[in-house]
Amino acid sequence: MNDDFTTTRDQLNHHLREATAADPLEALTVIGAVQQDVTDHQRRAVRAAVQKHSWTEIGDALGVSKQAAHQKFAKPWAEELKEEVKAEAKAFKTLMKKGELREAADAKDKLDAVLGEFKQAQGKRR
Repeated sequence: MNDDFTTTRDQLNHHLREATAADPLEALTVIGAVQQDVTDHQRRAVRAAVQKHSWTEIGDALGVSKQAAHQKFAKPWAEELKEEVKAEAKAFKTLMKKGELREAADAKDKLDAVLGEFKQAQGKRR
């Protein structure tokens, strides 16, 4: 799998060099979009890693200290979870009021999963 990523990274770098030579302004637009994509992937990977790994391990994987990793990702992650909890709780209540029990049960399962993710990660906070 690592070879696939290396090949993909090499290809991306090649394309970006060509784009920069051909049209630097267009290349900047593409680079900005790629940066946003990578940032989103990084955020999701950290969120997944927090479930099984310490902030020290996450920092090591990112090439930074555990404190730097925690500072950059912990608060946004907690805010994201908070918003998910609110949304799922609201969905659950709305569906219950409508009498849509199957859908309400699904929303409750999602709510429980998000709460479980938060609780599990709390034990590995630092």
